[in-house]
Amino acid sequence: MSYGKLNIWLRDLDCAPKNVWKAELVVKTCGGDYLVDFNPDVIDRLREAFPNYDVVGKGNRNGETTIIIKGKLIKHIEVKVPPGCYIVRAWVCWGNLWTDRAMAIVGCGGEACVNLIVPQRENCIRDVIIPVGIAARELRLDPDKMRIATEVLMTLGRMRKESLLKELTDTAKELEESDVKDAAKYVEAFKSTAELVRRIRIEKE
Repeated sequence: MSYGKLNIWLRDLDCAPKNVWKAELVVKTCGGDYLVDFNPDVIDRLREAFPNYDVVGKGNRNGETTIIIKGKLIKHIEVKVPPGCYIVRAWVCWGNLWTDRAMAIVGCGGEACVNLIVPQRENCIRDVIIPVGIAARELRLDPDKMRIATEVLMTLGRMRKESLLKELTDTAKELEESDVKDAAKYVEAFKSTAELVRRIRIEKE
């Protein structure tokens, strides 16, 4: 079996290559198996490829098995992998810390390139506020505590109350009028989150 090459680029929100001093790669199959577990010699291969880096080893970050690379400015990493389908992300000491995920299919003797965008904190907060409201409703959390949590997230994400309310109410209406399976639970979640936002008295600009 011939290995393939997985080229990983780190980029900022403008798609420019981003240098970081430390990266912890998460590379796992689409079935959830970590590359470093089923193919442990990947560490030795990386050490040979990057002899000038201070650290190349196995790590763990937030429950994910990682490949740590540290020591010099890093914006591109080439990893030799067995043919297969992979999900890739990275923890870097910049921006929101975690990059977005990407999926790559590497053929036998082939090459694949993935570009991992490192978002800023505000982007991730804006992305998560509505899913948090949905999860809170499913867990039946205290509405007063969720109102406080929602206000904190809105402040951190620099979100306007009026804009968020419009997004929530418009989406709830769209779902109500659709034939989407299981749409009802999302309709109620959007409505309950909208109600939490309405109860926030001071809008943070």
